[in-house]
Amino acid sequence: MAINGSSSSKRKVEAQREGGSSSKKLNVTVGLETLDCTICSAPLRPPIFQCSVGHFICSSCREREDQLDYKCPTCSAKTSFKRCFGMEHVVQSVTVACSNDKYGCAEKFTYYKKEEHEKACPNAPCFCPEPGCEFAGPTKMLLDHFAAQHKCPSTNLPDSGTVSLRLKPGLHVLQCTDTSYFFLLSMATKPFGHAISVVCVQPNVTEFRFACTMSYDCLTTGCCGSTSCHIRSSSLSDGLPT
Repeated sequence: MAINGSSSSKRKVEAQREGGSSSKKLNVTVGLETLDCTICSAPLRPPIFQCSVGHFICSSCREREDQLDYKCPTCSAKTSFKRCFGMEHVVQSVTVACSNDKYGCAEKFTYYKKEEHEKACPNAPCFCPEPGCEFAGPTKMLLDHFAAQHKCPSTNLPDSGTVSLRLKPGLHVLQCTDTSYFFLLSMATKPFGHAISVVCVQPNVTEFRFACTMSYDCLTTGCCGSTSCHIRSSSLSDGLPT
């Protein structure tokens, strides 16, 4: 642990510079493993427990104390794990920035809430599926990228959820009003004809939220039909659906 500031007088000056607040704040560099459970490596959050030597474990691992034969897995000391309020105060004081700060997220939160936030962060990146393109960014930026760089046609999806399109091989964007997601249609030429896929593009993958009924007809062959399917969500990090 490296602390910027070595004297109490310097710390007082820094606290005063932060607006006269009575709470002192320091910029601190901490090895993240210090804030993780020594057994499961999950971020420590209250309640936190420690062995007689001082190794910390989370409450979930402490519930399996009998399976540990009442020994600390780090130092093998025969021990019972007692609650450590001091370490709880430390982890509640440590704030970190979101990993998506380069994509526009300005949120800061306690370290043990980082994973929870990033699973739902609206600024998490989605990826361009075009071959050779390495663009990544929030859905709004990806929409602009599709339009500017790849000239993808785009259609606004009305509130009724029904739209009529004339598709060509390639990508076609379906935009929704005031949402953090959009739909991407992909039409590919296959030996037997054409294949069409639809995916809900959003940074945080969820269970199936939408279903699609697609009716189609081909002016060239006269082939027509319809099909229904659930729409998967994806950040497109693994490319377009097969």
